[in-house]
Amino acid sequence: MSNEKFPCDKCGLCCRNLDKSPVYEDLHDGSGICNHLDTETNLCTIYDRRPGKCNIIASYKHFEDTLKFDEYIELNINACKKLKEDY
Repeated sequence: MSNEKFPCDKCGLCCRNLDKSPVYEDLHDGSGICNHLDTETNLCTIYDRRPGKCNIIASYKHFEDTLKFDEYIELNINACKKLKEDY
């Protein structure tokens, strides 16, 4: 696996749209905004203890049998771009 990291600019849109995936239903109250998002700074208040599903690099383990790491990162980059286009 490459050492490449996901190029996060900390816009917070992924944490404001959790209602778009049932995977994250336990992290918001129905509003789509993560219970752990500081909405003023767009930063995670539990970043060092965040669930693995909130860590793009750690989540790759669920996809490594079907996607190359670079493909997985590209899919995540595209999802991020889509959120920004829709915002």
